[in-house]
Amino acid sequence: MCGIAGYVGHEEICLERVEKCLSTMRRRGPDHAAVREWTTHDGERVYLLHSRLSIIDLDERSNQPFNVGTKWIVFNGELYNYVEVRNELAAQGHCFNTTSDTEVLLRAIDHAGWTILDRFEGMWAFAVYDESDHSLTLCRDRFGEKPLYLFRDETGLYFGSEVKFIVALRGKALE
Repeated sequence: MCGIAGYVGHEEICLERVEKCLSTMRRRGPDHAAVREWTTHDGERVYLLHSRLSIIDLDERSNQPFNVGTKWIVFNGELYNYVEVRNELAAQGHCFNTTSDTEVLLRAIDHAGWTILDRFEGMWAFAVYDESDHSLTLCRDRFGEKPLYLFRDETGLYFGSEVKFIVALRGKALE
C-alpha cells in the first residue's frame, strides 16, 4: 500500500506542513517519499505527495510522482491486468522506461484518454495533474477499495488516502 495526498488552490503550503504530511504517510510507504509542486499562470498551487511501498518494479525509476509527457501521477493501488495493457500499447509503438503498473496507467491515459479506465482491472486511487491545461483529475476504483478522501475549504481542495494526511497538509484539525 502506498500513500497519496495533495492540494490544489491558492495557498502556498509551507515546507513544514509538507514534511509533516510525508512523515505521516511513511507507514504506508516506507521505501520512498516525494513531493512535486506547481504554480500556474493565475497563481494557483498544485501539490502532489506520494509515499511508496515498492512491490512492482523496485527500481527508483518507478518512484512517484511519476511523469509521462505533460502528465504527473501519484498512484495507490494495483492494476491486475497491466501487463496485457502494456503489451497492447507496446504493439502500438509505445516505449516504457519501467516495468511498473504506474507507468502503464499513465501512458494509457495519455494515449487513449480517461475511457481507458474501463479496461483496467484492479484497485486504485490516484491523482493526475496535467501541466498542459493545469487540470487535476482524482479517481478511485469502481468499488472504492482504495480510499480517496476530499476536503474543500476557502483556500482550495485537499485530498489524501487517509484523513490524517489532509490534516497534516492543511496544518490544522478538521471540525
